[in-house]
Order: sequence, then structure tokens, then C-alpha cells
Amino acid sequence: MTIQEKKKLTLRLNKQLIEQAKQYAARHNISVSELVETYFLNLKDTDADAHTALVQQLTGILPESADVEQIYGEHLVDKYGQ
Repeated sequence: MTIQEKKKLTLRLNKQLIEQAKQYAARHNISVSELVETYFLNLKDTDADAHTALVQQLTGILPESADVEQIYGEHLVDKYGQ
């Protein structure tokens, strides 16, 4: 990772949340800024293009009329019994 210029960002958060973030950061020997930066770096785009090839291949395989909850319930009964 290359060193990039850092800019200031002001956030307005609940006081208790700020204290929790400070405590968490202290326990992990990082700053709150590093904590927020790490969170932002780990955000993922949830578009379909972000899914793996396998997920894309399986998407739409069930007919829209399928009752997924019922099918899953039947699976659980078969697996664990009643």
C-alpha cells in the first residue's frame, strides 16, 4: 500500500459510541482514526458483480414460485427430525 495524503474528517456521533470506540481502539493499540479507516477500507459494494462466479451461476436457479422457507423447513426436519 502506498502512502497517501491524509485529510481531516469530522464525525458527529453519540457520546457513548465515541467512548466505546476509544476503548476498543486502546485495547487494540490503534487510534480511532485507524479504526474508522479500516472500517471504510473493508466496505464492500453489494452489487451482483461483487458476488463470486459460483453465486452468480446459482442465482435464479430456483423458480420464483418456490417457497424457500418451506423447503428449508423440510430440510431441517429431514436433518434433525421433528
